[in-house]
Amino acid sequence: MTTNSEYLVFRLKPKARRLFTPTLVLAVVSFALAFIVEQISATDYNYALIAGATIVVLFWVFPVLSYLACYLELTSTRLVYRFGFLGIRKRKLLLSELSSIEIQKEGRLGRQVISILSVDGNEFRVGGYAKNKHLAAEIEAWAKAAS
Repeated sequence: MTTNSEYLVFRLKPKARRLFTPTLVLAVVSFALAFIVEQISATDYNYALIAGATIVVLFWVFPVLSYLACYLELTSTRLVYRFGFLGIRKRKLLLSELSSIEIQKEGRLGRQVISILSVDGNEFRVGGYAKNKHLAAEIEAWAKAAS
């Protein structure tokens, strides 16, 4: 009796480079609040503190939560891509349904995106990960093994 259990091959997080701008916003807000603490009245500083906290929540907390919830997971039978705020959106593709895989350049900066086509014609695009060629080859090898 054989069991066909699914096991995790690898799980990748996007490049941490995405967090540079939010961390820069956090640093600027922190330094600005520290700089003006002695220069304005307590009431005005409370308003500045509320504005700074709002900016930090919008431009640092939300992007960090989005980054932490995003991943690409390859198991022995499927490919799962979770993205969006708090990882709400999820796309799944069975490896046996994989038709073709190729690496494309997107936009003016030439950011590489892995484009995966399924048998039914749906396109599955994944970007923002390091070593795209190695990742594409690994997915393709596991897809051949799954079929």
